[in-house]
Amino acid sequence: MVMKTASRADDLGLDSEAIFRSEQATLRALGVDLADDHLDGYIYKPNRFKEADRQNVKPWEVSLSDQMDSMLGKLVPSQTPEDWKHTDFLFEVREGIAYCTMNRPAANNAMNDTLSLGWRDAIAYLKGRPDIRIAVLTGNGRMFCAGGDPKSFQAAQAAAGAISQGGEAQGPAVPDAGAIAGTAAGIEFTTTQRGKDSMAANMARDFFEWATLPQFTIALLNGSAMGGGVGMLCCCDMVVGVKTAHVTLSEVKLGVIPAMISPYVIRTIGAANAKKLFVTAENCSMQQAKEYGMVQRIVNDVSEFPAVVDEIAQKIRACAPGAVTRAKRAIVNCLNQPTSDSLIGYTAKEYVEARLGEECQEGMRALSTKTKPRWVEAAIDVRDT
Repeated sequence: MVMKTASRADDLGLDSEAIFRSEQATLRALGVDLADDHLDGYIYKPNRFKEADRQNVKPWEVSLSDQMDSMLGKLVPSQTPEDWKHTDFLFEVREGIAYCTMNRPAANNAMNDTLSLGWRDAIAYLKGRPDIRIAVLTGNGRMFCAGGDPKSFQAAQAAAGAISQGGEAQGPAVPDAGAIAGTAAGIEFTTTQRGKDSMAANMARDFFEWATLPQFTIALLNGSAMGGGVGMLCCCDMVVGVKTAHVTLSEVKLGVIPAMISPYVIRTIGAANAKKLFVTAENCSMQQAKEYGMVQRIVNDVSEFPAVVDEIAQKIRACAPGAVTRAKRAIVNCLNQPTSDSLIGYTAKEYVEARLGEECQEGMRALSTKTKPRWVEAAIDVRDT
């Protein structure tokens, strides 16, 4: 009866807390003592829980990017394409398109600090260049990316005292990570907890920022991907892979898990498929990856990449760049969100802002005058090789 009365009062907008206190006092006089948290667990939620719900900030209220900026500092490139010196991560900006290339072929493009810094600078630059319509991510050599660099792990372990400078383990032996490297393992050994947290947070931000770039992102899978390399794929809007490539998440063989990339892998291939890849560490073929939704196109070899990119570029040219950015942002913001007044309000606001925006006005004028909007005429200079 107390629960029903309080719940009905709440529905009517009455002070349900006051009503509960009154009924609590009445029952106490009759020898029945109700605890203050008596209503916890019922469908009815006391006002304190509703207040907590209101304090749960939605991604459209304060963007995750802004939240990370406040925590880690604003993402600003330390280098630009004009003075690019990152030899482990190449960055070429052409008209309407940018090419990002991991360039550690001798190490199977394993992610170390220099490669990661180059990727971060490219991301920071691309965030400020919405006029660039496409961002391509690929690798030089036989692999796309082998995940985290085991040599960097050893150096970090030695600095932390986990192993000797000569590589001799001070505790349980660490298996050869050359074939089972993952990004997550690389951040587990640092000299301080603060350093570990900062390193993990920055790497997590790299994945998120790439996944939310204003450009349409394409991964050209020139070879197999492992660990963090798989995360990179799942952060892209489209993946094109050579038929001989495989993807592998083998962190569990090292006693760790692919935690930082898990949001992107799970949303790309679903929980059931992610469980299979996460806990079996099996090699996933391109055909299987395509069935999972991780790969959209399979080609015979890398010589077919330019034609595929050009085909995509022709489609992107027809699309208003601001609308592409808005559409990507809406997908990310709406993902896994329950239907609510706040969500409905957000989507309505996004539509209205886009509908009243300059791009839409230009698109409508072009439609009525049977002309082409400016973005259709803007070139996208795709590489021939």
